[in-house]
Amino acid sequence: MNITDKNIRNAPTLAIVAPCFNEKENIERLVSVISTLLLNMTNEALVSDGSFLYLVDDGSSDDSWEIIKKIKLLNPKLKALKLSRNFGHQAALLAGLTEVTGKCDAAISIDADLQQDPKVIRNFVIQYKGGVDVVLGIRRDRSADGWFKRKTALGFYMLMRFMGVSTIPNHADYRLLSNQALQALNLFPEKNIFLRAICLQLGFRVGVVNFDVSPREFGETKYSLRKMLGLALHGITSFSVAPLRLVTFLGFSLFLFSLLMGSYVFWITEFSGRALPGWASIVLPVYFIGGVQLLCLGIVGEYIGQIYSTVRNRPRWISEDHIE
Repeated sequence: MNITDKNIRNAPTLAIVAPCFNEKENIERLVSVISTLLLNMTNEALVSDGSFLYLVDDGSSDDSWEIIKKIKLLNPKLKALKLSRNFGHQAALLAGLTEVTGKCDAAISIDADLQQDPKVIRNFVIQYKGGVDVVLGIRRDRSADGWFKRKTALGFYMLMRFMGVSTIPNHADYRLLSNQALQALNLFPEKNIFLRAICLQLGFRVGVVNFDVSPREFGETKYSLRKMLGLALHGITSFSVAPLRLVTFLGFSLFLFSLLMGSYVFWITEFSGRALPGWASIVLPVYFIGGVQLLCLGIVGEYIGQIYSTVRNRPRWISEDHIE
């Protein structure tokens, strides 16, 4: 990327935000790797000396928080927030980004397992210094994933595109947001927030950094199939009315189909003399129409659930403890 004198920014105060849920095996390595990286970038004048790592304990049931408190005694660059329970990855990440807003010039979110290559953080910062406010980390390939995860990821992005949700394939939550972008993000009141799409709607200049993903060294992934499906559902219902339009289309199609079937039955009964009582001709349409109705009610129910969650106005997360 070409950087002009007009766009060049000073070395930013950088916050590295990492949500943690039952990551006791990875926390020490995470803090060590990120602290060393920040020190090296400070010596290179890429970031300011006030840069820090911000961990968010998303209600871990293991010793994650105790380990964080012990490391803090030896590492003044570490700050942390403990949530009162497990609120989910997106809520924990948003909590961390909200807490660092106004305390840094830019924030980079990264997974605590360090599968996302931390060495490219300097590339994020270089783009920020060149005037980019939103920098997205894009995986080069998915060779580190198993066959099932690769296929479900592909299906996820295809579904998002089909439903009209603007997302970037192979971009998860490895990204940089300037403080201006962070402040804009805080204006969104949604309870079930879908950061991958919202960050593209902020309206600021967007850049891309490619990175490799390494296999997880310790622990197990916390993103189960159920959670991935839930994330996809929240993304669709938060950003697309396509399912509701599909319900309208199905209803209209069934109306036309019922008119045709009614005309056919009337003709058979009145003119052909071949009208015979039949179980299939009665039961199959009932099952079909009933199934479509239940599907439509389910889709509408998801949107009503989103509305209900919003109007309750309950907090997206609750803090239990913090370390500055």
